[in-house]
Amino acid sequence: MTSPKTAEIVSDDTTSITPQSGGLRQVLMLAISLCMLQIGFGIITPIFPYYIAALGVGATELGVLAASFALSRIVFASPLGGLSDSRGRKPVMLAALLGFASANVMYAFAPDIWVMIFARAIEGAVSAGFYPAANAYVSDVTIPKNRGTGMGYLSMGNMVGFVIGPTAGGVMAQFLGIRLPFLVATVFTMGTLMALYVLVNEPKKNKDPFEETDSSVDLRKVFGRHTHSYFALAVALFGNMFAIGILEVAFLVDAVTRFGVIPIQISFFFGIIGIITLLGNLGFGHLSDRIGRKWLIVFGCVISGGAMFVFMLSSNVIGFYLGGAVLGVGLSMRGPTIQALIGDLTDDEAYGKVMGAYGAISNSAYVVGPILGGRLYDSTGSCLSSLAMAGTVSLVGAITTSLGLPDSVPEDNSSDYERVRD
Repeated sequence: MTSPKTAEIVSDDTTSITPQSGGLRQVLMLAISLCMLQIGFGIITPIFPYYIAALGVGATELGVLAASFALSRIVFASPLGGLSDSRGRKPVMLAALLGFASANVMYAFAPDIWVMIFARAIEGAVSAGFYPAANAYVSDVTIPKNRGTGMGYLSMGNMVGFVIGPTAGGVMAQFLGIRLPFLVATVFTMGTLMALYVLVNEPKKNKDPFEETDSSVDLRKVFGRHTHSYFALAVALFGNMFAIGILEVAFLVDAVTRFGVIPIQISFFFGIIGIITLLGNLGFGHLSDRIGRKWLIVFGCVISGGAMFVFMLSSNVIGFYLGGAVLGVGLSMRGPTIQALIGDLTDDEAYGKVMGAYGAISNSAYVVGPILGGRLYDSTGSCLSSLAMAGTVSLVGAITTSLGLPDSVPEDNSSDYERVRD
């Protein structure tokens, strides 16, 4: 899961977030829209094991279903990512919300797994258009010194949706059935679409200095300046998404069959992970500004890898929840810290392309993890081999980052970072 670079806030005056009248309201509307997208994306996660049982398919097909989202994002990131530059921010976002609502309707009435896979791919495609358009919109309507605040609203909307989506999905599935949550998500998405249509105006694009230089950036030269650091971060990021992909497929199916967990218990599981990650992002992000990035990333990889082994040793629902809490700590330690260190290492004009490259790595890991995890589960009848692999990859990330990363410590505890040198 990657986010765009958040500009540094050099002023506490959030009332002047935009140079345009009503800009704050419009940015908040975008944050709500992003929250709805994330809720709809997360609603299906705790329902996965029960839906495949209803459709009579195995964990391999479930892995393909999970991976289709990331694969679609990889395919459509380039053609749709810059579409808002030519077609406008608002039309692209409205079309994306409509596509997302359509995908949820397809989920609700899917007669087989292949319709669900197609719907999931639609979600991946529309997210490849919506996220860049939303980020570009915030850039258009904010002044540089307060742009970080605007991006922060988007990030918060994304994280709130990350917590609510799986939690609400499990609760609704428990009491209302496994298909109704998708219709609920459709109603909320269409409401968001109408509100965005009425309340959000197409912006007059601010001059963005990055636009002229980004196309001329040579990534080989950028990565060549800090080769070991960029490689170590790539390994850590890959391990992060690979483990999540394994967890959402092989482990959830195993938990249903081995522990007999019900949808509401899975919703609590993801709620624990989400809340700890949300709170930890704030605390560990601030801590990395004070003590440096490297060791938070290293220990985050170790803790996340350890969570996989906690899951392996679990024999009841208590272990299920404990592993989720440990994983939440690990994810919150390394997630925002990796993001910040990439920003430390990368010049502004190259940041967009560098994050695009890391986004491709993240999506690739989320393609490999679910498919491999599902296949191993169907072959062995257990998630142990998948979890061991996920834990090992996380520990490899810890070793790689401990050897390949420099420390990055702010000077005088300010938000101005000393440029890192290998």
